[in-house]
Amino acid sequence: MPAALPVLALLGLFLLPVAAQAQEQKLKVEVEVVLVSNKGTEVDPPQLQKMKETFQRQNFNFTSFKRLSQQSLEVGSKEPTEVKLPNGVNASLRLLRMQGDTATLRVEVPQLSAMDVELGREGAVYQRAGKHVGGELILVLSSPPAK
Repeated sequence: MPAALPVLALLGLFLLPVAAQAQEQKLKVEVEVVLVSNKGTEVDPPQLQKMKETFQRQNFNFTSFKRLSQQSLEVGSKEPTEVKLPNGVNASLRLLRMQGDTATLRVEVPQLSAMDVELGREGAVYQRAGKHVGGELILVLSSPPAK
């Protein structure tokens, strides 16, 4: 039965990628929860001015931008990482893949959306996260600043 040896060898080759995939990947992500609305003209903190300008260019003309929370999270590929939102909902983030300098994350907001977003080393991704006190919650996802 020498023919069984190559089959076993091939089986071993197929099992190697599965074993390599079993290693969980992790990525540090900065997560801000921002309340945008048309109540007032507050931009707090001033760093949100860039977000306001981006929204205006895309015809999302909110006048008030207020950061409600900011945290640095480690997002893994096996279990979702939860983000508590002030509207009582928990959004979840999970790393789908890393390719070069780009990470693909699954962002899920119950009863609203589940989207795959690409996050690079620069810039930010904005994801709608539901209504809250007369405005909209926006998740702002970005890579931590290089130290």
